[in-house]
Amino acid sequence: MAHSVFHRRYGIDLDLTEDDLGHPDRPGLLDELYRNYHPDLLYCLDPYEHEGMACPGFMTIRKKNGRPHAMHVPTGELKETGAQSDLHKALREYTARTADREGFTADVEERPANGRGRTDVVVTGEGGRKLGYEIQLSAIATGSVDKRTRMARSGGLTPLWLVNDENAMPIDRAPWARLNVFTWKDVGREALPVRGGVKRLRMLTCDWDNPAPCPQLGYGRCGGRHGSWEPARGLYYDDMIVKTASGDLVPLYMERADGRRRWYLWVTPADKETFLQGRPEQTPPEAGGSAGHGREDAPLPRYRTDELLEELARPRDSGDPIDASDWLPAAPAEDYVTPRKSRGYLVPGDLIVLQRAYYEADARCAEISAGHPRPTDVAAGRAELTQEHRRELAEARERRLRLAEALNRHPWWSSIGNRHFGKLALTAAARSNRARGPAAR
Repeated sequence: MAHSVFHRRYGIDLDLTEDDLGHPDRPGLLDELYRNYHPDLLYCLDPYEHEGMACPGFMTIRKKNGRPHAMHVPTGELKETGAQSDLHKALREYTARTADREGFTADVEERPANGRGRTDVVVTGEGGRKLGYEIQLSAIATGSVDKRTRMARSGGLTPLWLVNDENAMPIDRAPWARLNVFTWKDVGREALPVRGGVKRLRMLTCDWDNPAPCPQLGYGRCGGRHGSWEPARGLYYDDMIVKTASGDLVPLYMERADGRRRWYLWVTPADKETFLQGRPEQTPPEAGGSAGHGREDAPLPRYRTDELLEELARPRDSGDPIDASDWLPAAPAEDYVTPRKSRGYLVPGDLIVLQRAYYEADARCAEISAGHPRPTDVAAGRAELTQEHRRELAEARERRLRLAEALNRHPWWSSIGNRHFGKLALTAAARSNRARGPAAR
């Protein structure tokens, strides 16, 4: 039993040794939670407080000898409300009807080949691929998601959990998709956008025009290219039914190198091939595991307090891009990683590139200003400074300012004794026309 619990919805720690749970400003909090289990609401903090690790389990409040205790609840789900049941039926029928209309085979509430359980809709697509749709609108525990996912896979199905809550338990515990639909009347009335679960791979150049620091270095830029999985826009549920059945969308599993996160994505075969680069796809943990770590036999990830609470408070489907640089290493550009010896200093290559970019931005501002009408002509009404003129100059100045700020924040300055002489060395290195190469010895 645990005595220290985090309430995700309120963002507060609960102290079960206190009658008011440590929150006298919230009367009735214990009554609100007692025997009222909602998966993904209460998190166990005891492992973190004793070992600095995150516990993957979720909790409910019970009483023993009149005192409240938090207990892990591994399986179970809440019964659907009437509205959820109606929406469940509407989505099930819509899924089957769309698949049939597009030339695929759809079976409603079919038992898989192993005869265990029932699947809401089984869509048989091209090449005999079978998609098992699990429409999950009520709260469900992690253990139940894992069990049903294993049953589907052992029955020859690729599971596809359909949810409408950004914190639904199936998210990133199995292949999933999220719709923003909450009433049966909206199903079939108009197209249903897919809000989560489908990503596209975007390759970004890591240079000084990119506002984000290098995801691998944690600072500066490397001149290489990094991958990012971004939400697919403009995709509707009809499209997803067709694309998953035809093989134009395929599942991808990946986990972060430090083990703190894992993801299930639906991606195009081309993006998956680019991402894997000939390597085998990572294997999902057989027993399900925690959404916070990858392998069952791997140690639970360690967090600082602020990291842990941020992780617990974050929506499971935040809609944020997923950094793929752990899996898509790109060779950095030589200019960025080759330092140069100048006036007794070894100046970092990326700082030299940054200084040159600043010179170019400054020259561009001067060029734009020179092309504008003279202020005296504008004042006399003989010429006009248009909005396009103003916009172009403002954008150029904004880029110059951004580069100047990056120059000032570069970590190299804190490693040298005299910033003035360091600037002279940087200026000389940046203005040098010598061929770029290894630093002089």
